[in-house]
Parts: sequence; structure tokens; C-alpha cells
Amino acid sequence: MAKITRDQAVSALVTVVREVLENGDDAHVPGLGTFRVNYQPSMTEELPTGEVVMRPPRNQVVFTQEEVA
Repeated sequence: MAKITRDQAVSALVTVVREVLENGDDAHVPGLGTFRVNYQPSMTEELPTGEVVMRPPRNQVVFTQEEVA
């Protein structure tokens, strides 16, 4: 079995998590936590200048860390 570098391992983990999230599932990484996608609907926001802008809808990745016993 070939040795892999830390960078290769992290890159592979990010790739797998991204694919799982794109399929609409939660990505649970044992010993670390869970990644999931939250949908943020469009909304208006007032800037410090007083200008009101419309934020478009978006998906936001959320990470929840596992509790350590």
C-alpha cells in the first residue's frame, strides 16, 4: 500500500464530504463531527450606509462538532 501525505488525505476527505453534501445528505466524520447544508432564503438587509439590499438565496455548509466524553 502506497503512503499518502497529509495533504492528500485532507484533499480526499474534502472531496468526499463535498460529494456527499452535493447529493443532499449529511456527511458524518467519526471522531470529528457532522457537515450539513442549510438553505438560507433571500432576505433584505440594511447596510451601515442606510442602503437596503436584497440578499439572494443560498446554501450554507454548517459543521457540528462531536461532543467528547
